[in-house]
Amino acid sequence: MAVMPHVDPRPRPTAEIWTQARADFLSGLSAAVVAERHGVSERQVRRRAAIEGWRRSDAEPLKLASPPPWLRPPLTRDEATEGDGALEDVDDAEATSRFGLLFDPEPRILRRFAFRRASESAALDRPQQAVAWMRLAQLVDRCGDRIDQESKPFRDIDYVRAAYLRRLHEQFAETPESPPDTELPTD
Repeated sequence: MAVMPHVDPRPRPTAEIWTQARADFLSGLSAAVVAERHGVSERQVRRRAAIEGWRRSDAEPLKLASPPPWLRPPLTRDEATEGDGALEDVDDAEATSRFGLLFDPEPRILRRFAFRRASESAALDRPQQAVAWMRLAQLVDRCGDRIDQESKPFRDIDYVRAAYLRRLHEQFAETPESPPDTELPTD
């Protein structure tokens, strides 16, 4: 003997029925009354109200307690700076440090900068960034001496200009008829 599937004798509610049910629910009727009035189940009314966000006029809005500190999102840099004035000094020092790294890079300073950033990332629970900064610190530590030995503080063109200016200065120093306060010619 085959088991017959359960068939709900009620027809599917139409869009017009749901529009009327919504109006009744929003006017303050309970889900049970709305369900009986429109021929739907109470569960259907509650689900539809939850999905579509029906809120009765007499219902107070739900107030959630603020989350505990460990669940709150981290502060942005601007929010943290507003809350603590000392962080502005830290931002200024970091900008100066980055300027120095860009225009006068030294391996020792770069290694310190990378280690500091690795520490900050670890403290902010960003392990991938912390690992990347530590790799940079280790690479600079390994090849820093070689960089110092191989690198020149100025570009090649700067050395050419300096040699040219030195020769000009020597030429003017050798000529007795030039006054001592003579300026170098400009291009």
